[in-house]
Amino acid sequence: MFKKFNWQQPIYKHDLITVLIFGLSAGILGGIIAGLIDALMLSLGINISFTLLIITLIIGFSVKKAYESYHILYPTLAIVFLIIALFFSYVAKFVGAGGIGMIGYVLSRGDTYYLFILSPIFGIINNFRNGFDFLSFLFNLINIIFLGLAFYGTYRIAKGNN
Repeated sequence: MFKKFNWQQPIYKHDLITVLIFGLSAGILGGIIAGLIDALMLSLGINISFTLLIITLIIGFSVKKAYESYHILYPTLAIVFLIIALFFSYVAKFVGAGGIGMIGYVLSRGDTYYLFILSPIFGIINNFRNGFDFLSFLFNLINIIFLGLAFYGTYRIAKGNN
């Protein structure tokens, strides 16, 4: 997968620029859309997150359609765009759920790591620190598994049949 030979292939400037433009725009817009959908689901009382599925599909297919000649850099950039999209989805979820006051409340509590990707890992650590709760532990473990599957899925979709 990440062998030295794969990185020595030529990178075409036109393909790289289109991958950067399509991937970054898909990451930002897909993250905002997924975060707002997630905030809507939370307001309806449904606690299922479709964020990872939506972002994985949007970024994977947009990066796959952006290049003509394959290079290992493009699926790797898709993973970076997934991280950017997850950040924008968390921000959009907070803004959609409660406005700017919600973000100020979260930042004033000192829980700024909940805005980032590592929130399930810190959730497991806090679970052991604050007393063990099996359902919270299981929920955070499932989130970590789905996050890993999202990274793998984004890479495989962006890679295509190459």
